[in-house]
Amino acid sequence: MTETRMISLPAGTFRILEAGRAGDPLVILLHGFPETADAWGGLMPGLAGTGRHVVALDQRGYNLGPKPRGAAVYRLDELAGDVLDLADHLGAERFALVGHDWGASVTWWTATRH
Repeated sequence: MTETRMISLPAGTFRILEAGRAGDPLVILLHGFPETADAWGGLMPGLAGTGRHVVALDQRGYNLGPKPRGAAVYRLDELAGDVLDLADHLGAERFALVGHDWGASVTWWTATRH
């Protein structure tokens, strides 16, 4: 079962979809353009069924999340910061990160820089 909730991070309030139990190994899913976290909805229960805490984030600028003005706030460092802030919010020092399309760019950037 997938649940939707809003969480507060330093960049603003973000919408997430969540499946599995908090405390299990975390998997963060990042959608592509012009999708939302809902793009992962069909895969989340299966991943959670393998003993993972699965969270899909509506990235900055999409859906109900923050939509700051100016190109500088959409740089990869800023978007990676949102991912790291999410992991911190969820209490995870380590996590798996999966991205599709634009989310894959953020995934690669986050993985190579952090």
